Amino acid sequence: MKTPVVVVVDRNTIHRNLINYNLVLNNFLNVYTFLSGEECLYRLKKNLVPDFIISDLNPGDHSGFEFLEQVRKITPGTRVIFFAAFNDPETAIQLHNAGATDYIPKSNKPDIGISELIKNLRYLSREKAMS
Repeated sequence: MKTPVVVVVDRNTIHRNLINYNLVLNNFLNVYTFLSGEECLYRLKKNLVPDFIISDLNPGDHSGFEFLEQVRKITPGTRVIFFAAFNDPETAIQLHNAGATDYIPKSNKPDIGISELIKNLRYLSREKAMS
């Protein structure tokens, strides 16, 4: 099974680094991190084709919906997971309907949210390898 390419987009340096650290600890070794949605989109246009993008709901210069729309235009096969500060079921449903793969609340205990994120990435990676 090939190592999935994972992109992390979060304006918060601590969150971005914490996610990256936990991904590497869990053998997701091909990880790119970006401070903003604009920076990520620039790299996608320069031929970075990730399997997964983990993004904050507001990746800086775009709303999550705008960011998702742009990602789907540039790299339609990339699965986008929103790792958001708020547990908002209505937003989660709207994002799912717009093409997001998942919406995971960060929780007030970061390790719980990140554990859920890693568990979902493992599942999605196995699913992708089998297809």
